[in-house]
Amino acid sequence: MPSFRCARVRLVAGACALTFAAATAAQTTTLDIGYETGTDDSGYPGLVATEAVAADAAYLALDQPRSGRYALAHKVTWRDPAYTSFGAPRSEATASGIRGPGNTRPGQYAAGQHRRYTFSILLKDWEPWVATTAAPVDILWQFKHFGGGPDMFVGVRRNQMILRYGNKQATLVDDVRPYNNRWIDFRFEVLWARDASGRFSADVRLDGQSDYVRKIEEPAFATFNPAYSSPGGTIQWGLYRPDAAAVPYAAATRVVYHDDITVTELP
Repeated sequence: MPSFRCARVRLVAGACALTFAAATAAQTTTLDIGYETGTDDSGYPGLVATEAVAADAAYLALDQPRSGRYALAHKVTWRDPAYTSFGAPRSEATASGIRGPGNTRPGQYAAGQHRRYTFSILLKDWEPWVATTAAPVDILWQFKHFGGGPDMFVGVRRNQMILRYGNKQATLVDDVRPYNNRWIDFRFEVLWARDASGRFSADVRLDGQSDYVRKIEEPAFATFNPAYSSPGGTIQWGLYRPDAAAVPYAAATRVVYHDDITVTELP
């Protein structure tokens, strides 16, 4: 006959298993974009690869995917109008048009939502910034508020990978030059809110690192900018070079790869 001790151990183990299962079930991956369909919409109707008209403004890259066979490349030559969209040197993918089950919009976000975002970026043959020139920013990832600017964005300025949010800035990678043509992984956890009940963290994993490193954490921050009246925003990735034209010696052409983009609902 089993002892009460053994029965209790089984009971506790069962309760732990149920708790773990419930926690796991509460986290639902709603987007998983890896381009393994061999198409630039990664099998998601409504995922727009670019609005720029140049044939190579966005294309599938087979030479150096983060995983699998494909990544998505974006290219912008800022003096060429074929690499312009919405009136600026820009070639970006946007997930705002993706529809999920029940007519949900997994590529969008709104106040009150809690999400984890992961994505990987490779700077392709990236021309380094020279200290004798002005320093434009090249935006590579946006949490873009509809009808306004980005709530947050990841970009390269000088030779650093930066995060801008509100009126603040954090450094994600101190020097990108050693990581030219090498993948950099990002993980954001965001509770979207119009007031200080919001919070977010940003983690980075460089090529050669086994795990993510926390780079910034804001435990009480209005992640969903209250200055903008629109009730939603969307994730965008690619290249946006908003002030390149104001810098005479800005690199004429930039190319960036993105891969392994996920959005996960959190409790």
